[in-house]
Amino acid sequence: LIALGMQRRGCSGAVIDGGIRDIEWIEKQRLPVYARYRTPVQSIGRWRVTAWQVPVDMPGANSKRVRVSPGDFVLADADGIIVIPARVAEKVLERAERLTAKEVRIRRDLGKGASLEDVLKRYGHV
Repeated sequence: LIALGMQRRGCSGAVIDGGIRDIEWIEKQRLPVYARYRTPVQSIGRWRVTAWQVPVDMPGANSKRVRVSPGDFVLADADGIIVIPARVAEKVLERAERLTAKEVRIRRDLGKGASLEDVLKRYGHV
């Protein structure tokens, strides 16, 4: 129900430093939600909105905390979540597009039978 309320208020997704339930229902709503864990426990009475459109600090994989500010670019998928500060997002996304094109060529060559060693010598690491 919380996810439905978020969506009706214009939320396009959520990253939660905690648990979430009703995953299958949420997925059917086409609202991407990423959480630390799944739980059958209801959250009513255990959370509240204290602010919005303000910077928040979340646990990071490579650092103790990651600051997420309004306007930052947040990319999430099954592998994890990255946050790109708004001030460098365009530059980072351009670089990511080049790396993605390189990875496509690597996969193509591997699919044609090239060895991983040869492909890495040719393209380097992605």
